Amino acid sequence: MPVEKRRDLLLDAAFRVIARSGVDGATTRAISSEAQVTLSTFHYVFESRDDLLAALVARGTDNEISVIAEALSAAAEDLVDGYDGIRLMLRESLFGYIDGVVADPDREQAMISLNQYARQTSDLAWLGADMYRRYYAAIAEGLARAAAQAHVEWDRPVVDLAPLVVAATDGITLAYLNTRDRSICDRIAEATVTLMLGHVVRR
Repeated sequence: MPVEKRRDLLLDAAFRVIARSGVDGATTRAISSEAQVTLSTFHYVFESRDDLLAALVARGTDNEISVIAEALSAAAEDLVDGYDGIRLMLRESLFGYIDGVVADPDREQAMISLNQYARQTSDLAWLGADMYRRYYAAIAEGLARAAAQAHVEWDRPVVDLAPLVVAATDGITLAYLNTRDRSICDRIAEATVTLMLGHVVRR
């Protein structure tokens, strides 16, 4: 089996173990057993457990960003200009994010557990900060692209607006994980769209 395939198996297994048992329960033995590979295979692919956890954070962050980016791109294809266009793109991207949370809540739970573990582990503390820097940068880029697509402008730099969207997605994630109530997430998304539209320059 190619190394990349083994790597994918181990990362997928680690997400499942962490979602089920937390990071402390994600031992190399537990992850290897979940992936149905030997311990020697684990250590052939990853230098250490922390090496795997760092790769897991990177993959999870990429997945989170791609969910919103894909939803934003899909909304942009509707080619609606102006205020209605930016409203549509904001709404579709946030509802697309909710779809991703509802479809795979275990992944979201694993990401939260990983972030908390990283903050409490000196050698991995940089991972949590890096995760959010990437979120902010990706959302800022998406907001700039959406405004250009809709031919509108924001009333302040997108780097100042991006944390508002990330705060909303964090709230959506926690709300769903704790209640499993999609309607609450939808209301958070609608309120966030209203908030963001207040920062659109209307001509």
